[in-house]
Amino acid sequence: MITFEAKIKDNTVRMYAGYPMKNAAGAIFKTLTQICRETNADIFNDKFVMNFGWSFFFMSERKDDKGNVFYVVQSSDYKKNPLTDKTDDVTLSLLAQNMQVETVRVANVQPEATTFKDTILVLKEAMNASDVYMNRTETAKAGDSGWYFGLLDDPDEENHKSDDYIRIPSYELFKFRSEAIRVLEMPVGTVAVFHDNAMTALVDGEDKPLKFTNEEERKAAAEKQRAEFEAEVAQAKARAEAEAAAARAKAELADEAE
Repeated sequence: MITFEAKIKDNTVRMYAGYPMKNAAGAIFKTLTQICRETNADIFNDKFVMNFGWSFFFMSERKDDKGNVFYVVQSSDYKKNPLTDKTDDVTLSLLAQNMQVETVRVANVQPEATTFKDTILVLKEAMNASDVYMNRTETAKAGDSGWYFGLLDDPDEENHKSDDYIRIPSYELFKFRSEAIRVLEMPVGTVAVFHDNAMTALVDGEDKPLKFTNEEERKAAAEKQRAEFEAEVAQAKARAEAEAAAARAKAELADEAE
């Protein structure tokens, strides 16, 4: 587990994740800092809730072995019940953030917000199918994302009955089509096509193709990010060791002088 750390209003704040998602963690820290500076809000309590993009984040007070207070940024726990459970491991929340930001940026569109609680209308038969699509339409109903998840080239599309559908909160996509998480902030009119867990097409409301990254490109970017993160860690350790060696040398000279 990787620890990200920042100072906010003289308080030590940490986040824990399984991947070196420095940019995503940095965005959370930056927003928390802005909230403190611009609103003077007290974020250092267990009642604080921040909706950041698709996810919700919270603050939990802790103490280290020496009794020093620090704070941990938690997120909703998608492995349990995110409506009630929190977790110190913010990996899935940061992954979702990275996926959605990347998709919107590469497609060069304006995002339209949704949250993990907002619902999706799903054709039950599509949940275990290989070839599916998602389409986002306008909705006036609070808590409805506007997304539909159905079969690609469905021969019975006009004959389905209400019992053939289920409405689920969007976080449940993690259970059967995790790559679909990446399109949830795309605007109304977007259609995304998937083969198994890979997105194969993305178009806007006028059926114009939109750019998106493939799995190989994302893996290369992730490897580059990890290499850069590991290089930064190595440099920080080298600086710390050099500073410690210099302090020891200074202390030894002081002792000799006496």
